[in-house]
Amino acid sequence: MTRALRRGQVARPMATPAMTPPHAPLIMPDQDFSRPFHDPDSRVLITTGQTRALRVICLVAPLVITLLPGRSALGWFALDGRLSLTEVALVCLSSFAFYWVVHSVVIAVIGLFWRPDLPTAKAQVGGPLNIAILLPMYGEAAAPTIGQAVRLLAGLSLPDARHRYSLHVLSDTRNADPALAISYRRRDENTDFKSGNIRAWVRSMGHLHDAMLVLDADSVMAPATVTALVAAMAADPGCGLIQTIPRVLPGVTLWQQMQSFASEVYGPTLGRGIAMWTGDAGNFLGHNALIRVRAFAAAAGLPHLPGKAPRGGVILSHDFVEAALMRRAGWAVRIMPAARESHEETPETLIGYIRRDRRWCQGNMQHLRLLAMPGLHPLSRFHLLQGAMGYLSSVWWLILLVLWALPAPPAADPMVWTGHALRPVWPALPAVTQAMLAGFVGLMLVAPKLIGILAYLLQDRPGPGPDRVAYVPFVATLLAEMALSVLLAPLLMVHQVRAVLSTFAGSNGGWAPHVNGQASLGVLLRFHAVETVLGAAVLVLLAFGWLTLWILPVGLGLVLAVPLSALVQMRPVAFHLFRPARPVL
Repeated sequence: MTRALRRGQVARPMATPAMTPPHAPLIMPDQDFSRPFHDPDSRVLITTGQTRALRVICLVAPLVITLLPGRSALGWFALDGRLSLTEVALVCLSSFAFYWVVHSVVIAVIGLFWRPDLPTAKAQVGGPLNIAILLPMYGEAAAPTIGQAVRLLAGLSLPDARHRYSLHVLSDTRNADPALAISYRRRDENTDFKSGNIRAWVRSMGHLHDAMLVLDADSVMAPATVTALVAAMAADPGCGLIQTIPRVLPGVTLWQQMQSFASEVYGPTLGRGIAMWTGDAGNFLGHNALIRVRAFAAAAGLPHLPGKAPRGGVILSHDFVEAALMRRAGWAVRIMPAARESHEETPETLIGYIRRDRRWCQGNMQHLRLLAMPGLHPLSRFHLLQGAMGYLSSVWWLILLVLWALPAPPAADPMVWTGHALRPVWPALPAVTQAMLAGFVGLMLVAPKLIGILAYLLQDRPGPGPDRVAYVPFVATLLAEMALSVLLAPLLMVHQVRAVLSTFAGSNGGWAPHVNGQASLGVLLRFHAVETVLGAAVLVLLAFGWLTLWILPVGLGLVLAVPLSALVQMRPVAFHLFRPARPVL
C-alpha cells in the first residue's frame, strides 16, 4: 500500500530490482522524486537521427511560425507610435496559446507521411511471454464489462498461440452485489484508485508474468492487435511500455457518434505523428497498453504528493507520470498507432464528459509540480506540461477574449469612456492584411482536421474498392461535427476554466465512476446555468454595441448550452450519420 508523505518528506526506494529474487513477489517501491533513478535491468537506448531531427522540427517549427503573426501584431499595435501594456499582454498570450495550435499542425503533417506496418514478421523474435490481461473496474456492470474481456482472452488463447494469456479482474466496486469472483479479488479499500489497484496486483502476482495488458472497463481490443503488441515487446527487450492510440466506439448518442467520427477521421494522423516524433520517449494513456511488469515495478511506484488534495495526495493522472518514470529509469516508452483495433468508449452525454474532464484536470494540474523532477527525459517533461496546458489553455483563451473585448485606452487618458461603447480602438490596418492574418490563424486552427480528412479519404479508409466512403453522409456528418465543435467550444472552455480555478482553490473532485443516461431538463438547466448567463450577458453587450461582432459565435455557443447539451445526448435514429466501417471484434 502506498504510504502518504508528510509535507516536505519524500519517499525512499525500499529495494532495488537487483535485490528481488526472480520468482519472489515484486516490491514496487515508492519512487524518489528528488533524485534521478536508473533501472539496472534496462537496456541502452539509441535514439535515431531521424527521430532527433523530427523532435527539433516539432519543437522549433511551431515557435518560428508563431513569431510571424506575433511580429505582425506588434507592428500593427505600434502604428500609433506606442505600445500599451494591454497590447503587449495580448500579443504574448496570443503567441503562447498559438504555439500549441501550430504544434498540433506540425505533428499532423508528419503523421500524413508515415505508414508503418504491424510487426507480424517479428512474431517469432524473442522468447514466449506470459501476459496478464488486467481489467480494473469501479462500479461498471459486471456482465458486459467482463464479457468483452473474456471474448478477447478466448481470441488470444488459441492452441498454436506462441504466448500465454490470463485474465485478472481487479474490482474496486463499492457495491458487493454486482461483484463477480472470476479470477482474482475485489479490494475492501480502493486505496489510490486505479494506480493503487494495479500496484496491489503487481506486488502480489506480478512476479508470475512477463507483461500486463492494462485495460479500462470500456476497452475493446482485437486479438490481432494484442498479438502485435506482444510480438513487438518480445522483439525489443529494451521496451518497457507500448501504447496504442484508442479509437472511440460509436456508442448510441449523438455525442458519442460525433466523438467516434472525430477520432476515426482526425485521430490517425495525429497518432502517427506523435509516435514518430516522440520515438522511445512516448506517453501512457492509462489503458489499452502493454507494460513489462518488472520494469513497471522497479520504476513506476507513485508516492503521494506532499500536501492535501487536489494539489497533493494521490496522483490522479498517474499514467503520464508512470510513463515519465519508466523512461527516466532507462526503459523505452513507445506508441504503436499501427495497432488500430484498439477502442474505448466516451461518456454518453456532454455532462458525463465534463464531469470526467474535471477529474482529468485535477490530475493534470498536479503534473506542474513534477516538471522539475531530476532525471526526467526532456520529452517526458514536455508531455507533463502539455497535459497541463490542455486545461490551462482554456484560461489563456478566456483572457484573450477579455483583452480583445476591453477598449484600447486613448493616449491622453487611459480610463476614458469613449461615448456609449467600450470597444477596441486599434490602429487602422489594411483590410487585406487583416483578412490574411485572420485567415492564417483560422487555417492553423482547422488544419489538423483538414489533414486528417485528406489522410482518411486517401489512405485510412478500411475496406476494398473505390466506394468505401458514402460521400453525402460523410460530408454531412463532417459539417455537423465541425459546427458542433465550434458551438460547444465556448461551453467547454468555461467548464475547463472552472475546473482549473476549482483545483487551485483547493476543491477536491476525487475519483467518481462514469455517469451515463440522459439528463432531465432540470439537471441540464442547473448544470449549464453559468455559461447560459454568461452567454446572455455577451449578447446583451453586443446588442448595445459594447462588444465587437466577432464575439457573436462565443455568445451563441454559451447561451445555447442547454439545447446543445440536450441535442447531443439524443439517440440519432432520425439522422443518417456516416459511420466509418470497422472490422467486427
